Amino acid sequence: MIRLNVFVRVDEARRARFLEIACKLTECSLKEEGCVAYDIFESATRRDVLMICETWRDAEALSAHEKMPYFVDYVAQMHALGEMKLEKFSF
Repeated sequence: MIRLNVFVRVDEARRARFLEIACKLTECSLKEEGCVAYDIFESATRRDVLMICETWRDAEALSAHEKMPYFVDYVAQMHALGEMKLEKFSF
């Protein structure tokens, strides 16, 4: 399995829009073959910090996900709203 942790910093003025897009991405992603889990977490101590945590069955499922038109669109919008850092783990 593959786990992606996407750490996000987003200012207050853009936070609601970012979360709206991230929720749409999550809803679509959970319907994909090979998606084990897809969640959005908010920091309890820093309002400007979020994390998207994804778990995929294998590299093929993740690769297919990254080619989905909605993924390309939503991620581009999210990048325009906040700073994102990706950590990737296989287990």
